[in-house]
Amino acid sequence: MTDKKKSFMNSSPKPVPPPRVSAVITDPDEENEIFVVPPYLESVYKHRYFVHRFARFFQNNLTAAATNFFWSRRLVRFVADEIRPGTDVLQFGIADGKLQRVLAEKMSGEGAYHIEDISKPQVDALLPTVAPWLNVRMKVRDFTIPTKRQYDAAVLFFTLHELPDTRKAEVVKRAFAALKPSGKIIFVDYAKPRAWHPLKYPLRQFNRLFEPFAESLWKNEIKSFAPIDLQESKKIVWAKRTAFGGLYQCVIAQTR
Repeated sequence: MTDKKKSFMNSSPKPVPPPRVSAVITDPDEENEIFVVPPYLESVYKHRYFVHRFARFFQNNLTAAATNFFWSRRLVRFVADEIRPGTDVLQFGIADGKLQRVLAEKMSGEGAYHIEDISKPQVDALLPTVAPWLNVRMKVRDFTIPTKRQYDAAVLFFTLHELPDTRKAEVVKRAFAALKPSGKIIFVDYAKPRAWHPLKYPLRQFNRLFEPFAESLWKNEIKSFAPIDLQESKKIVWAKRTAFGGLYQCVIAQTR
């Protein structure tokens, strides 16, 4: 018995590492897409998003938590609570930290989880994090460009504050166009802190130096970047809540 058991153990296959996700969304309509990196990205965010070592640095969970004053877990949970297994999700841009892994775990391999980002270093840095889930697909592309695909939910997690207002409007418009009937858009981003907030004025100075498009969200509601007909439509319900003294906003646009 011992020899047979030993022989069986020796013949057991070696563990196979989990499959890696593909960095390409297979879609004939996207095969020959041509896009250029917008000039504002080159001038403002070139090192942040287009240098591999920086992309990997900001994917670190501790780094991401620190940049959001350790509110990342709650903000990620806000998004995850809106996602169910079996839903199709489109995410605009790669988020720092653990958002992608949390959503992939929540979806548990069901439905489609598609992520579009214009930065290849960002995509490369994220690949190992979401490797075990084959429903995750990433595409290096300009996410303002519409496609024929439709989704149950669109996620914009700290995406809008890095875009000029015209691009904000283009992205929000595309997000609505990508929704299935009864779909929803989940926004998490910066907002105007309360007057008493101790970080209000330091953040204002920081934004004017390093995040020149963020202060627009202090002055304008996310809803205002949607097309006028969608702002006024009775078929869309807008809900908003804030966190950390108004510094962060969580907005949902639900179609019905």
